[in-house]
Amino acid sequence: MNESWEGFAGRMQRLNPLFELGRGMDVGELKPYVQTILMQVLLTIFYRELNDDDQRKKSDIKYMVEEAIKQMKLLADDKQIERMTSGLLYSGKEEYSQPFEALYFDEIRQVWETQVFRYVTMDELYTNLELGGSIVYKLTEISQEMIFMSREMAEEFSITIEQLYSMQLIKNGNFRKATRNLDHLISRVNRLMAKEFSFQKEMINNPKILLMEEDMQRADNRAEIEKQFDEEKTHFRTITSMIEKTKRRNEEDDEVQKELHLLQEKVGHTRQLHDRFAKLVIQNISYELKLKAENPSLFWEDSLVSFREHLYENVFMKEGVRSFTEIETVLSPLFSPKNEFILPLDWIWGEQEFDEKQVTDVVVEEEAEESITRLRVTDWNSVSKAWSYVFQHLQTTGEFSLVELSNFPLEVQDLWFEESETIDLWMMFDKKPLKVQVLHRKEETLSDEREILLYKLMNEYPQFQVFEGMKIFTMFDHRAEPLLWQRMKITPFKLCIQEAQ
Repeated sequence: MNESWEGFAGRMQRLNPLFELGRGMDVGELKPYVQTILMQVLLTIFYRELNDDDQRKKSDIKYMVEEAIKQMKLLADDKQIERMTSGLLYSGKEEYSQPFEALYFDEIRQVWETQVFRYVTMDELYTNLELGGSIVYKLTEISQEMIFMSREMAEEFSITIEQLYSMQLIKNGNFRKATRNLDHLISRVNRLMAKEFSFQKEMINNPKILLMEEDMQRADNRAEIEKQFDEEKTHFRTITSMIEKTKRRNEEDDEVQKELHLLQEKVGHTRQLHDRFAKLVIQNISYELKLKAENPSLFWEDSLVSFREHLYENVFMKEGVRSFTEIETVLSPLFSPKNEFILPLDWIWGEQEFDEKQVTDVVVEEEAEESITRLRVTDWNSVSKAWSYVFQHLQTTGEFSLVELSNFPLEVQDLWFEESETIDLWMMFDKKPLKVQVLHRKEETLSDEREILLYKLMNEYPQFQVFEGMKIFTMFDHRAEPLLWQRMKITPFKLCIQEAQ
């Protein structure tokens, strides 16, 4: 595939929300300015969310639109303001509250797909519909990414990177910009804390989540995580020291002193948040270790589909049943009085009768013909070429099912039957999650065939080196039918990739 197509679908899914912002709105002479106005409104919501300001209801957003229009020295009537407000919350008529849609081209499957997204969503923390309150909105991850994309550090948004960026701004004397940059760091820490609280709640309610979550790897890397937090604390001390030195150098400049004072307060607040986040992560890791020590049976590997877990707990308990017929369909094979036909015992013994002389002759002939033993060698070039299509898809969408491979051109499907190991590896990925750590190792040190495959792929296709450090795991769809492909019956699980945290 041409390099220009690599990751094309992913790029378009990031850009589509920007392209669609304000598109199709009938606002008269304000049409050329709609995108700019709505971007300013998204930024206003972002900063209110950042500062725990719950003034983010629809009436508040309408006021934001009105203020942005005034600030930009434009004129608008109530109808235009209302149209822009509703056009940010949903697509089409208000009573349907439909999400936005945009087309993108999937370069792997060679088909057009529809992307569904929203710019804002309900903030459950501040919304109390039970008490008759209005919906309080917050930005979706799509909108947050739009805001971060408009900054210089769009590609990487980690705590350490933001700290280093702030240091550089202070060195260059951009104190005001450094203060604003810390707002992004506060947002990052807040979102990570919310995710950590959510994970803690799920872990308490259902310890088995540790089998699927990336966080289950953290208990083994506790020392490394604590070291990372210590480094980040050191960065905060460095920033504080830089501010103090700059204050002493600019004692007579009141304007600079004022900006440095604001920056110092922001650093103090960010540091407190970071310390709370670090404490929460270490607390969760300790709880993970306690769960594993007290309930080892929860984490035993289970290679088969469990009726209790996959059907009773994951389907009936969660989703319920629409009719008794569904229960009957599931249970009847277990209790059906109609048994399948079984061969009579006489027939089975009859199959074991044989002519000793004839067998002896055949064995002699076979020994004569097969006097030379040939060792079968796996053609890893064929295996890695077949799997390259899977990892292209994983790199683009984050998941892959063999159902999708069955829709590929026949020449691609044929690659999967050149070597038996190609199919065998698919089933091996269902054993347990695999953290990819092969890039800097020697091939002879790799014992897991999944790691050998990844080693071959990374050496032959350098673009797959991005998978280093990520986790590959399987997700079972309990409602999907078994896949019948090339006279094979395959369990309908998906191969998924998750970025390292």
